[in-house]
Amino acid sequence: MRSLFALVLALVLATGILPCTVYAAEQPRDNASSASASQTDVQGLRDDIQRMKGLVQQMEQNLAFVDTTQSPLKHQFQLEIDMWKTMIGEMERKLNSGKRP
Repeated sequence: MRSLFALVLALVLATGILPCTVYAAEQPRDNASSASASQTDVQGLRDDIQRMKGLVQQMEQNLAFVDTTQSPLKHQFQLEIDMWKTMIGEMERKLNSGKRP
């Protein structure tokens, strides 16, 4: 029983120590590669925003086909569309505020 406990303890300690040594061995990135990664992130965010705008436009088009009366369901769809437009606007503002020279 004690040998099983010792084995489990050794495994726990080994897995706890291993990630620390791997982390310590990592080399920091140079500025050029981090700038390139940053540009990739910015372009990815721009692409995501465009995709989100397209999806919101589809939501608005689908809303036109929902019952003409103001039902709670239709109102909920409109609220969700407004929420997504707000989120997209906030993302665009944050993206554009980082472009300052």
